[in-house]
Amino acid sequence: MKEEYCRLCMEDITRNMRVRDFLTQDQLLCTDCLAKLKRIDRHVVWEGISMHILYEYNDFLESMIFQFKEGHDVALADVFFYSDIKKLNDKYRHCAFVLLPSSEEKLKERGFLPMREMLRRAHVEIVEPFYKTSNYKQSLQSFKNRGEIRHVMRRKDDVILPKKRLVIVDDVCTSGSSIAWAYQLLSSHTYKIEVLVLSATHLFVENCDKKDLKKQMMFSILGHVRRKGKVK
Repeated sequence: MKEEYCRLCMEDITRNMRVRDFLTQDQLLCTDCLAKLKRIDRHVVWEGISMHILYEYNDFLESMIFQFKEGHDVALADVFFYSDIKKLNDKYRHCAFVLLPSSEEKLKERGFLPMREMLRRAHVEIVEPFYKTSNYKQSLQSFKNRGEIRHVMRRKDDVILPKKRLVIVDDVCTSGSSIAWAYQLLSSHTYKIEVLVLSATHLFVENCDKKDLKKQMMFSILGHVRRKGKVK
């Protein structure tokens, strides 16, 4: 059954919709709200980690995630990956999604684990191999202190990882510290590990681009030196 009202602003979901799109409409947000999301669909390699980013973390997405998490607006859960759920089910059907932990305090306060709710339509195995020792919120830390996640996020001893490719999933990537530490904690896993991120800040994506450009320039210089050496 198609949605009649936008799950975020509660306005008629077909308002401002083009006539030709009316019959094929299959969204949970109206066109006005969708237009405020910045889709980037970027694949980056950061610190040797293969990562796919769906959206840029802008003010609109930040407020939407806040409403979902801190406003306990669980009706928004399906919105975040709705446009990608079929692709996720196809691409990752033989994988296991690894969720990053919330603190016990936050879990009790909210009554749900945000990422598990976001992925409830995904037909993939979900594992939760980590826990937090304290109510540490990464987004509230300075870039200098974000490495402290190493002292807060730990691996559970009683969780056995499935023998398949793992995909670490996170909603927001700012510095990448949590993802990097989770990746390191899973380093003994013998299967491939990659990362799927709902959103990342413009600065993070920009830094990835700069590192990639620097690497390309280095390879170009090395290639030129080698070719020059062969000519001699």
